Amino acid sequence: MSGRRLASTARAWGVALASLLALVGCGGHSSDSTGPSSGSSGSSASSDLGTNDPRKASAFGDSITFGVLEEKKRVIAKLTTQNNYPADLQNMLQGLDPTWRVVNRGAPGEIVEQGASRIVGVLKVDQPGYILIMEGTNNASREDDPAFIVSFLQSMVGSARANKTLPILGTIPPNFRNDPGAQDVIDSANNMIRTLAQAQGVALAEIFNGMNDRSLFGQAPDRDPLHPNDQGYQVMAGIWFNALTKVATNGGRTVSLKPKTPGKAAATPQAPKR
Repeated sequence: MSGRRLASTARAWGVALASLLALVGCGGHSSDSTGPSSGSSGSSASSDLGTNDPRKASAFGDSITFGVLEEKKRVIAKLTTQNNYPADLQNMLQGLDPTWRVVNRGAPGEIVEQGASRIVGVLKVDQPGYILIMEGTNNASREDDPAFIVSFLQSMVGSARANKTLPILGTIPPNFRNDPGAQDVIDSANNMIRTLAQAQGVALAEIFNGMNDRSLFGQAPDRDPLHPNDQGYQVMAGIWFNALTKVATNGGRTVSLKPKTPGKAAATPQAPKR
């Protein structure tokens, strides 16, 4: 199904959200804050990661996670960057503990319906302690119903928790195209995402507020302002870093061994008398 979805369609997919959506207040665009947010609006429901790797995070999303760089409006070959947010985030985390690994599971062009199916396999293969979920941009461009979008994000959160992986949910990034319909969908969906995170105790990465700055996206006339530039990906990594280290074991830092209590040196063993 493509194009606009009627509210009745969204209700069919999003029954579980009904009580949450009633809590979302009316309002216009989200805050224009351009700095990294506090990162988390809720604590983890459980610190039990099972057999998952407590120093591995899977970055799950679409082309923005994958690292498409200021995509050209007339695409001949998509540009990508090695400074995608998962790579930048891994560098930041390894400054705390060199064993950290961030796996890039971005799938260009993906919509939330596809992501909700794909995430199960990613969790099984990666066995990550944490999964960073950020999808909805492509659905917003199709002007899908916000409740429809968030119902599948909620499904992804459920899949992560069933795997004993701690989910961190990102708000949908800004869209600086001349596309008021998509922007309205993003605003509404993000209000629902914030409510979902708070109601279910899911850690939140405030991507929208932290990146609501036109200079962080494609600038040149032949660049598409839907995707971040290198600076934008660095800012995005910082927002995820703040969110992840708030919920990671020991703040993501290396666990140091407890030093021995200072005391008298042990006496040198004496040779037995003959």
